[in-house]
Order: sequence, then structure tokens, then C-alpha cells
Amino acid sequence: MSIITIALTFFIITDPIGSCPAIISLIKNYSLKDQQRILLRESFFSFLIALFFLFLGETFASSLSVENYALGISGGILLLLIASQMIFSEFDEHPEGKVRSEPFIVPIASPLISGGGLLTMIMLYSKQEQDIFKIFLALLIAWLGITAVLVSAPYLQVILGKRGMAGLEQFMGLVLTLIAVEMIVKGMTAFSSVLEAI
Repeated sequence: MSIITIALTFFIITDPIGSCPAIISLIKNYSLKDQQRILLRESFFSFLIALFFLFLGETFASSLSVENYALGISGGILLLLIASQMIFSEFDEHPEGKVRSEPFIVPIASPLISGGGLLTMIMLYSKQEQDIFKIFLALLIAWLGITAVLVSAPYLQVILGKRGMAGLEQFMGLVLTLIAVEMIVKGMTAFSSVLEAI
């Protein structure tokens, strides 16, 4: 896979646009300057979490004796679940997301940005790809886009409106579905090759 394809996959899985309503509800009581400061900080911490799984993901997967086809199939199924939530979400504003203190790492950096789906995919790619620098560049490219969306989150919902944000998230869910199906097919192909070799 190309760097751009992997970066796009990371960006879509992270779903910063879909997380905007929840994030906005968490920081709406702060000034615009403080909101951008918080979002930049949380984006940085979420990137550190992603890097941690990038450099230790292969070791973690190897210690569990997890094969590539298992990661591919399970990762594809997980992506399908995430994509279905993106496509069929009602895109509400999550009013229950209010907190009194300033959010720090939890819940914005993790799990809203660096969630289980993203960390699973990082482990998968770190195990499949020979060039870890390639995955690092893909993560960096993805995070530039993620950070741009997060910093513009207070403005984005005003510009696009609820329907525009919902439509954009559903389109990303459709793209993620295509990626998920391809992963499952490749995983099943690899698994069938293992069965034939037995």
C-alpha cells in the first residue's frame, strides 16, 4: 500500500469530523483561543499514543503469536463496524459529554482520536510493512489533516451545519467500508493459503 493510502486509512479511522460534536461539547465553555490550545495539545498526545503502538505494535503482536491473516480479518471486521457507525450515525451533539475540568488526554486524545480501531490498524501495518519509516510518514501526514480538522472544529460545524457534517462523515464511512472489505478478502486469501499448505 502507498503512503497516501495508509495515511487516508488512518485519517478515516480516526474520524476527526465525526468526533467534532463530542469534542465541541467538551470544550465549548472555553474561549476560542483556549479551545485551539486544548485541541493542539490533545492532537499531540494522541500522536504520541499512535507512535507508541507503531514502534511496539509488532513486538506486542509477535508476543501473542498473532498471524498476519488474523490481524487482517479482525482489523477488517473492526473497520466494518466503525464504518457502519459512521454511515448510520444520527450525528447528535452528545450533550452528555459535559465536563467541569479541562479535558487532558482523556477523552479527546484517547479514545476519541486514538481509539481502538486506529491502534489495531497501526499494529496491523507495523507487522505487515517492512519499512516502518513508511508507516511513520503515513501517520505524520494523517495527523496533519487530523490536527487541521480539530483546530477548525469550532468553525467547521458552523460552516457545514449538521447535515453537511453528517454527509461528510457518511461519505468517509463508505470509503472505509471499501478498505475494510479489501482487508478481509486479503486476510481470507492468506488464511486459505495456510490451510492449503497444511
